[in-house]
Amino acid sequence: MSRIVYLNGRLYTMDASRPQAQAMAVERESGRILAVGDNVEVRQAAGARAELIDLGGKTVLPGFIDAHIHLLATAYRSHDIDAAACNSADEVAQLVRERAARTPLGEWLVGSHWDRNRWPSRAFPTREVLDAAAPEHPVALWSKDGHLLWVNSLALARAGITAETPDPPGGAILRDGNGQPTGILQEGAAMELVARLISPPSPALARQLLQETLAALLRSGITAIHDIEDRAAYELLASLRTEGRLPLRVRMILQRHPLPELRAGLLKADEEDVLLRIGGIKIFADGTLGSQTAAMLDSYEGSLSNYGILATPEEEMRALVREASELNLLIAIHAIGDRAARVALDAIELAQRHLTEQGQRPGERLRYRLEHVQLIHATDLERMRRLGVIASVQPYHAVADRDIAERYWGERHRRAYAYRTMYERGIPLALGSDAPVELFDPLRIIYAAVQRTDPESGRPSWLPEQALSLSAALYGYTLGAAYAGAEEADKGSLSVGKFGDAVVLPEDPFQIPPERLVSNGIQATIVGGLPVYGEV
Repeated sequence: MSRIVYLNGRLYTMDASRPQAQAMAVERESGRILAVGDNVEVRQAAGARAELIDLGGKTVLPGFIDAHIHLLATAYRSHDIDAAACNSADEVAQLVRERAARTPLGEWLVGSHWDRNRWPSRAFPTREVLDAAAPEHPVALWSKDGHLLWVNSLALARAGITAETPDPPGGAILRDGNGQPTGILQEGAAMELVARLISPPSPALARQLLQETLAALLRSGITAIHDIEDRAAYELLASLRTEGRLPLRVRMILQRHPLPELRAGLLKADEEDVLLRIGGIKIFADGTLGSQTAAMLDSYEGSLSNYGILATPEEEMRALVREASELNLLIAIHAIGDRAARVALDAIELAQRHLTEQGQRPGERLRYRLEHVQLIHATDLERMRRLGVIASVQPYHAVADRDIAERYWGERHRRAYAYRTMYERGIPLALGSDAPVELFDPLRIIYAAVQRTDPESGRPSWLPEQALSLSAALYGYTLGAAYAGAEEADKGSLSVGKFGDAVVLPEDPFQIPPERLVSNGIQATIVGGLPVYGEV
């Protein structure tokens, strides 16, 4: 049987020409949808020999697309020291001490997810705390947001970082009153001084962790991702693809300045591959709110001198965006602070003007995206709409960051995470997780977008006027995300000719309380018409 027919369901297609349907048929070989409609017309289109699967009234949506995830980093988190539950620097040090006791001397101890914003003192931790826990191991611990690296003295020594080491452009080495490094490195340029010395897990372990994470994504109803990582992650995924072990669709967005390799053809955006494609590049405009490195138009509350960090100088940003535009690449710019958003939009506007002056029409794959957009000036919101820039947002950040947004941004927090305003002004929205910073559960993230709180927290909705409707949130996780990846012709809706990627829910999300959407979970996940998780 070369065709599969799903019957007796409630399909929300995300296709404006037919928003709801009862059935769909998928070609097994191509994995693409042959027909969508009622039971009778779909069975007729599929033919008498098609395999029939009875949905029994369950709800079917297009498969979820996580528009912003760091797949390999998410996979490695389960192997490294996880400090997420720690309430002080001393508690983190205890985890380091325990790991050091079973690790050969001299080997790196690596971890993540410490968060000083949940500690009583909220002070930056120091190298001395880690020195006491592991004096004979180099230690490197990334903060929850990944924009601070906390290291011990041995790690600093191996990296050659001393009081005389200058701050690299786009980064900072925090120092004490005597000019000595404290053990905190801010942003990628500074963190890379240490990070480049750390060997990744063995190939066998990396593959194991990656496959476990891919399986977990399928269990969450995710059928496609935009993976924001470097070439090493792409090569690992490519090896799984070659072996037939890549179970979902990946759009790679490469960071660490891949333009020379893309220009030379060493990396190719293979649009014919149905599972693994290189889509574009990521550029960092700034840091993060939690690390107080997001680039701001006005200083942080309680500090007259801290305006954050521009991670990429303005002229370099403009050159990168212009070149990537000429190469017809998707361009994703990390911009959390309002100054970062302005600098990014300046670069995009100049690139668009350049293309026009050159008589070059934007290619089909060219998309401009601002990642996170946690705070943006009102005038720049209008620029986003006018320039056609996509807001790639992660609604769980609004839930997780509510306290620090009020603390560090003061009254400015009232215009933060302004998803509804963006949506109503016609700015394209794509939703994602930013895992491993937050969990990649789409149902929980959709709940956060709609309710502006967490289902278990018991806290009231935060800035409820910025809540999205359920239909808008679902759109952002399906067709909106597909558009942000320049793949709306293949993904994002249950439409004839697109991939038969879908998620099955036990109940209609439009007919139940939002809390039950989360507790119900996923019934089944379908990729290319074939069930890959659960029971239909």
